[in-house]
Amino acid sequence: MNDAPHPQLLRGLQLKELGRYTDAESAFREALAQEPNDAFALHQLAGCQWQIPGRHKDALETINQAITVEPNESEHHVLRAFILCVLDRPKEALAAARTALGFAPNDTSAFAAEAQAHLQMESWALAEQAARQSLALDADNSVAANQLAQALRLQNKQAENAAHLAGMLARDPDDAFTHANAGWAALQRGEHREAEVHFREALRLDPDFDYAREGLLNSFRARSPIYRAYLKYSFAMQRLSQGARWAVIIGLYLAVKFAGRLPGGFVLVALYFLFVLWVWVARGVGNFILLFDRFARYALRPREKTEAVAVGGGLCLGLVLLGLGVAFSPMTLVLGLGLVAAVFPLSMTFTNESKIGTWLFGSIAAVTLGAAILTSLSDFIPVLKPSFQVFGIGAFGCLASTWLGNIRALNRR
Repeated sequence: MNDAPHPQLLRGLQLKELGRYTDAESAFREALAQEPNDAFALHQLAGCQWQIPGRHKDALETINQAITVEPNESEHHVLRAFILCVLDRPKEALAAARTALGFAPNDTSAFAAEAQAHLQMESWALAEQAARQSLALDADNSVAANQLAQALRLQNKQAENAAHLAGMLARDPDDAFTHANAGWAALQRGEHREAEVHFREALRLDPDFDYAREGLLNSFRARSPIYRAYLKYSFAMQRLSQGARWAVIIGLYLAVKFAGRLPGGFVLVALYFLFVLWVWVARGVGNFILLFDRFARYALRPREKTEAVAVGGGLCLGLVLLGLGVAFSPMTLVLGLGLVAAVFPLSMTFTNESKIGTWLFGSIAAVTLGAAILTSLSDFIPVLKPSFQVFGIGAFGCLASTWLGNIRALNRR
């Protein structure tokens, strides 16, 4: 950087410090118009774009330009690692963090970037190790301290995590991230009221903190004993590697299939399918219940409200139609089956961050519901009889969704 920095560069730094990232971006661009190869200005511009929703790809492009100018500067590679984490590209982020460590082996931020990549790859022990290495170099690194809290919680090291969080809150009681981590730890212990207090405080400190908002919603849902049981299952599965999760899922399926051949085994089969149903619809049903809470519903975002109506409302209506169908009319029976089956893929449609998954599961639900409606009308319009075959294919797709939903590339929250 020149001895006399461009005035707009100084202005951009001030605006960035104030959190006015869009204005700071404009200032940095004006500075870069005079000096396009100023790596410091490019780094600052990328840092602003990283903080602006929807601008993460721009941030990656900008930091890549800075690296082209200064390829051996560790700070550029650290920022690139964090940006790649936001873009859900943790393997590339890990490589970037390690590149930074190659240039600066004692860079505390580089270890924090490595810890973040490991967290996203669900390598909890490695994330703990990297966070500890960061804290060994800088005990006041709040990012690494919160990463350590996450890694400890996800390994179910509850006592150690509680002591760690207590120390963090004593040092800085106004850290939103620490309160959010304390909330998640309380939720994992089954203390949903304490969790709610921490999440509310985190959102008071940072109203746009989605990690805390999602935690608050879970603490609201956890008022239900049934949802608390689902949370326990979710936390238990979260501690496992992806391979171990698949082993549990396949093992349960094979065990139930074998049990179905035993006398009275149909009861176990029915319970298994109820369990599978609840695992996939618990979130949507929980949000549907929150719609009737005059305070909690304001914490839901539009897509979550849509999911609540589609999944929770669809399940309730489907069960009613199934009951009517058994008692009175086969026409409502097919409609009920279609609605109940469709809630599986619908639970992975509206809040799914994977575009491919959104289209796939949304299409399965649409085909199933459309075919169910046409099939229910086929008694009056005989030409619609073949729609029953389409309904069968759709229903199979809904069942397959419970397996496909475990593939991260198709279902990201």
